Amino acid sequence: MKKFGVFAMIVLCFFMLTGCGGKKSFDQCISEITRVYYQASNGQVEGSISVGEREEPYLVDGRQEKLCEFSLIVVDFNKLMEEETIEVALSINGAESVVTLYLNPVNHYYMNDLGYSLGQNDEVILTYQDITLTFFNISDSFNIDFSQAITIAEENLNLQAFYQDGDFRGECYLKILTEKNDVFQDLFWHFSVVGENGEVQNIVINTLSGEFYLS
Repeated sequence: MKKFGVFAMIVLCFFMLTGCGGKKSFDQCISEITRVYYQASNGQVEGSISVGEREEPYLVDGRQEKLCEFSLIVVDFNKLMEEETIEVALSINGAESVVTLYLNPVNHYYMNDLGYSLGQNDEVILTYQDITLTFFNISDSFNIDFSQAITIAEENLNLQAFYQDGDFRGECYLKILTEKNDVFQDLFWHFSVVGENGEVQNIVINTLSGEFYLS
């Protein structure tokens, strides 16, 4: 009986460590997820902060790595700035710091990651020269939050194409599309799946109406 008890404990520990054989579903293979979204505008300059978790190292290869927190700052100066880097003053709940933003030459946005997650109700103010941006958590007003976006993706993507023997062989990304026509309007969730075999599926979901488009 003692030998059986020891054997049972070994088997139990094996399943606990391997997650019942190591098989995962798609929602256990999310390599990036935005849960909170801040936005700011002063009429000429616009900004956003996406808050959540993402893998590190960040590799779009169909395999999920260990997750870390992020708060990605994106500022669009509408081409008023040309420097490769700028230093901005950032106030979070009254605590001020200097943050370096880097120019993305593709879309001309200035960006950087704080390396941790902001809270849902933080007071965030960014200042550069005579420009001030006050950020607000607008994801609170989304009719479709991040968990509902994942559900819509699950119901409308062909996720079975990424399973092999009951194991999900891919990774998923949930982001907010920052490209938009009108500030505070027509924001979209972008859920993408990348398989180990190179297959890619995407769905774009309106944060207000829930309408979606497959690509």
